[in-house]
Amino acid sequence: MAIEIVQTNLLFGFILLGMGLYCVLSKKNLIKMVIGLEIMSKGAILAFVGFGGLSVQAYVVVAIAIEAIVAAVALSIIVNVWKHTKSLDITDMSRLRG
Repeated sequence: MAIEIVQTNLLFGFILLGMGLYCVLSKKNLIKMVIGLEIMSKGAILAFVGFGGLSVQAYVVVAIAIEAIVAAVALSIIVNVWKHTKSLDITDMSRLRG
């Protein structure tokens, strides 16, 4: 019974990783790319929990805190890109200068 739960966690973790990777690679909107990155990290955490069980709770809490910081920094960069280019398309970022 426990092996089925681990396999289910791993399956859903890898599905989330795949969905997030697809979103990051196929989209050109910066917000959609950040959402894809967050989906990938949630899938990695789910797979990590699937491998480790309950003994990895502290690592998962730290990883979730780091994800929140990364999302905040990414969204602040997106706000700056919007201020300078009035677009969230990644092809318009080539016009940015220091």
